[in-house]
Amino acid sequence: MASTTREIPREEWRTYFDDFSRDLPDLAATVEVIAEDLGAQVEAGQARLAGISYDDRDDVLVIGLDAPGGTPEDLERVVYNPRRIMVAEGDDRQIVYDIEDAEHTQTLLRLEPAG
Repeated sequence: MASTTREIPREEWRTYFDDFSRDLPDLAATVEVIAEDLGAQVEAGQARLAGISYDDRDDVLVIGLDAPGGTPEDLERVVYNPRRIMVAEGDDRQIVYDIEDAEHTQTLLRLEPAG
């Protein structure tokens, strides 16, 4: 995946994810969490992305997922106190978000066209 990577400035998080989620195509999502005490753990694999939102009042980023065969938005990954959000967009329409929180836990959200 040839890609371009950039940091999304904190002051743009809310509008960036609101805009992204408003016109959301059908995307398959994989969520991986990397923490010093846990190592790397896959939290969700090939779920459908329902949306991403950032609440600046509570300083939380919420990734909504629809699990295969489950009810809509039955899975969520909540990142409290995010400190940095990077996005890599590939030529193959794959998108990877690298979200780091205040405790240096990384959440990797990999998105690709579903189907």
